Amino acid sequence: MAPDTINVSWSALRTHEECRMKGRLMREGKRTPVTNLRNFYQGMVVDSVMQAWLADPNRQPGQMVAMVDDQIDKGAEDARVSGDGIVRWRHPGDRDEVRAFCIECVRRLEPLLVQHVTRHRFYAPFRFKVPIRMPDVDPDLTINLTGEMDLLIDRQPGWVVLDLKGTGDDQYYRRVIGQLVFYDLAVLGLHGERTLHTGLIQPMCTEQWLRFDITEQMRRELWARIARMVAEIRADDLPCKEGTSGCSWCEVRHACPRYSPDNDSLGLGLRAAAKEIT
Repeated sequence: MAPDTINVSWSALRTHEECRMKGRLMREGKRTPVTNLRNFYQGMVVDSVMQAWLADPNRQPGQMVAMVDDQIDKGAEDARVSGDGIVRWRHPGDRDEVRAFCIECVRRLEPLLVQHVTRHRFYAPFRFKVPIRMPDVDPDLTINLTGEMDLLIDRQPGWVVLDLKGTGDDQYYRRVIGQLVFYDLAVLGLHGERTLHTGLIQPMCTEQWLRFDITEQMRRELWARIARMVAEIRADDLPCKEGTSGCSWCEVRHACPRYSPDNDSLGLGLRAAAKEIT
């Protein structure tokens, strides 16, 4: 049965475009609880420290560094208990390397927050669920843009969205500009106005602060991607992707029909051979 409500987040859109079947299984909650979060963990720790520091009305300079150790352990335990995943350290010294990275990152981050965030009214994090309509797809279908912005800043007459990236890769921004456009569309849906601008805070990169002005062309292109995703879900047009690149570490491989016993060619061959022998 076709759904009457579809929730679209930036990560869900990316997953759907990578593999429609993976997107479906993720929406159905089939993600394995033993997903390894290590590749993203230093960013998760830095984000948790930032959010805790910003939430404290009595925040003081220098406090963020002292919060790193607690967040490294707490974040891993919270993820394990919630079923979001686990952190597998790569080698005996890996935790210390993550700790050193996070300490240096938050040391650089704090003055950036003072410069761009704390002098204004802000929401951190800002969770949203914005209903939209796509009459060309289905006039009766409820579509929600959902997600969480790291920072939404009230710069009336206008809004600014900032996203924290705990990476040292100077080219990483190229992969996440669409995420900022998605947040811009959410602001437009919530407040009826476009963002003044968006930006990335990336303390460990050469350019620690990157501003992006979202254009109408960028909005139209992302809207078309969302409409395509919604139409394919509505039509239940959700096949496995062509090829198997990345399948070996997919979070929903265990539930994927491509890897079910009925589609296991090796297993089928062995079972057929066994029947012939007997």
